[in-house]
Amino acid sequence: MVEQLHRRRVLRYLEASYAGDIDAALACCTDDISTLAYLPIELFPHLGPRQGKAAVAELLRHQAARYSRRSFEISFLTASADGAAAILEVSLTKRSDGRVIRLTAGNFFAFRHGLIADMRAFLDTVDAIEQLTGRDVVNMLKTETGLARQLEEAPAKERM
Repeated sequence: MVEQLHRRRVLRYLEASYAGDIDAALACCTDDISTLAYLPIELFPHLGPRQGKAAVAELLRHQAARYSRRSFEISFLTASADGAAAILEVSLTKRSDGRVIRLTAGNFFAFRHGLIADMRAFLDTVDAIEQLTGRDVVNMLKTETGLARQLEEAPAKERM
């Protein structure tokens, strides 16, 4: 069944890319593979739109250079004749300071001739920024915008 082929292809791609085996990861993809992570590219330029195997290889090299350890666990994976979707619990160890980043990522894959032709990823941008910088962005923004004071002043009933 094509669904099982797509499921195995996604698993092989994820295993290879997180292990740093770029050639094995690219073997799972079409030559014109397209990727995009939905995060602000001003903050995550390496995760912006990518086209072609060379661009994906560059992205994987960048990730390997930035993180000393990368791993994932699949909490959900489904595949159909047209595509696949996965929810991953990702763990990354930053080389610069040893900080361990844990994110949940939604990944969507489209296939052509049994190979991955398109990959899209969704992550919680605020959570990623807070973990990468070690700063509480939400409270900083609440304070800066005056929202923290408004929330404190609002009766408990209004906050529900």
